[in-house]
Amino acid sequence: MENRPRRFSPRHWLAAGCVLVACVAIGFIWSRPVEVNTIAWSNTDFSNYWTASTLLLKGRVMDLFSGQETYFANLQAIFGPDYPWRNWSYPPSYVLLMWPLGFAQLASSLVIFQLVTALFFLHAVSTVQRDITPGASALLIAFLICNTVTAQNGFLTAALMLYGLSLRDRNPIVAGIAFGLLTVKPQLGLLVPILLLYERRWTVIVAAGLSSLALVVASGTLLGWETWAGYIRHNVPYQSYVMTDMGGIFLRMMPSLFGTLRFMEMPSSQAMIIHSVLAIAGFAGFLLGLVRARSLFERSLVLLLASFMVAPYSLVYDLGALSAVAAIAAFQQRSDEQSIWWRPTFILVALLPLIHFAFLGLSHVPVAPLVLSCALLLIVTRPRNQTQAI
Repeated sequence: MENRPRRFSPRHWLAAGCVLVACVAIGFIWSRPVEVNTIAWSNTDFSNYWTASTLLLKGRVMDLFSGQETYFANLQAIFGPDYPWRNWSYPPSYVLLMWPLGFAQLASSLVIFQLVTALFFLHAVSTVQRDITPGASALLIAFLICNTVTAQNGFLTAALMLYGLSLRDRNPIVAGIAFGLLTVKPQLGLLVPILLLYERRWTVIVAAGLSSLALVVASGTLLGWETWAGYIRHNVPYQSYVMTDMGGIFLRMMPSLFGTLRFMEMPSSQAMIIHSVLAIAGFAGFLLGLVRARSLFERSLVLLLASFMVAPYSLVYDLGALSAVAAIAAFQQRSDEQSIWWRPTFILVALLPLIHFAFLGLSHVPVAPLVLSCALLLIVTRPRNQTQAI
């Protein structure tokens, strides 16, 4: 049989674009035509990861888990007394994953981290669907822009979620390891155990449990078990305080109904009550969707939609896996009887990393909760004979 040449797909163009942008950025940094020791470079979420790595390399990892005052004093010592407020919210297992970042200076480390994790993300998308359409590829740009601007870990967590979901049937051990690593952000995987139990993915469950346990044991052994004690004593309560009592631009970045209502200055207790109504509806839709879906892809889509309806705390840069799967769904082959709202709805879902932040600030309309609810409703109310496998 004649070997056919491999086609250079839109996904490859996106990867090539990421590499080109990163190379240009590194070139500017190393040739010093721009000043990188400014607040524009350091006032990013990535500075938290880089600072954690530098503290670990200096043998001062406990400064991350000794209270907000201790941690913020380190930030001001590194970036100056006028550095704006930031807190450390991750468990010790995440520090273990981020330890190499401190070997390079901040700006170079940021670009390299974003490039490597972006390539992981794009590869993970290919495990969901190898030949992604140009339209779906174009929609991925929304999340690429969102996570690059926020300098967050969204590429990494989205890749882990996509690997777990797409490989749970073909390579259950790798899928389980991906889910185990995702426990560094446990709010993203709240519904994953239910999906795996429903599908009887015992190998995935065991692999996920063992890999997450190994990550905890490795971090406790290498960093000291006092880091976990400090995380539980200081970081968890402070993060709860941030979510319920503090204000700021991060509330505008939360796609949950709880975050939207808090942004509109509703007291957190009332916002949580209203959010709980949507969360219960989302969980019910998730359970119904598991039963009605006829493909692994559609169950994955149901899980991702429901996850952001149920979890009160998430941010737009956490939407990467959902954005990618929704982009693929928007351009999947349609039946003549499929709802005319299918494509525009899932295009909106794929664009949520950008449009939720923009529209919430302009109109105070809870864009993400509305779009997520409509998308889940489209799936669970569609006649089963119209469900198509991918």
